[in-house]
Amino acid sequence: MMDYREPKFGAKFEDAARQLGTVPHQVESLKLREHVEGDHAAQYRQLLQALANEAGLKSTPANGNSRGNGHVVENSKTKIILEEHESGLEIFYIAGSIASLVGLIPLVLKCWSAIREHNGRHHHGGPERMEARRLGIDGKLVEEHSHAWASPWGIHSFSTLDNAVFLATEKIDTELDGLRQALGTLTARIEALESKALKPSPTRKPRVRKKQAKDR
Repeated sequence: MMDYREPKFGAKFEDAARQLGTVPHQVESLKLREHVEGDHAAQYRQLLQALANEAGLKSTPANGNSRGNGHVVENSKTKIILEEHESGLEIFYIAGSIASLVGLIPLVLKCWSAIREHNGRHHHGGPERMEARRLGIDGKLVEEHSHAWASPWGIHSFSTLDNAVFLATEKIDTELDGLRQALGTLTARIEALESKALKPSPTRKPRVRKKQAKDR
């Protein structure tokens, strides 16, 4: 049975993939669902300002289906997309990007937690729920839901991040295995060529021309 939301999410992931420089099934979304107090849009603007002032991160408006409430946040070669919702914050990133998982995303979550706590004037224990979404190679929407709790990054579902890092390291290991196999094949080919080059070529006997009898 087809999920009626798939066309909508398909368009969002295509937009995100284009701006992140990858393909849709390599994009993952992490959405924080929480009770929002005060002006959520203003807090989102504070987040972008804090990321620029405190971490030197550049943010530019996202285009496509974000409807003006999304921004591409980047540091050097690493990019993520932040999108503001009334029910929380959504982060799009490239699956398997260690720089995003252990760099940009934790930084964003720390800043967001500090802003939410300051504006709410009480301890911000983190989002009530977290949703991880991605598209399979077949275009089907894959979702994981979990309850969130405090973590070393301020707000995050520890199990979700652990799983994401694990999948990322698995992907790196797979790519390294592929590189090792390719290197082994290349080494074998080079050794075969060197062995062939070192073999002495067979000596050719000089051709003897037969003397033709002179016409009498």
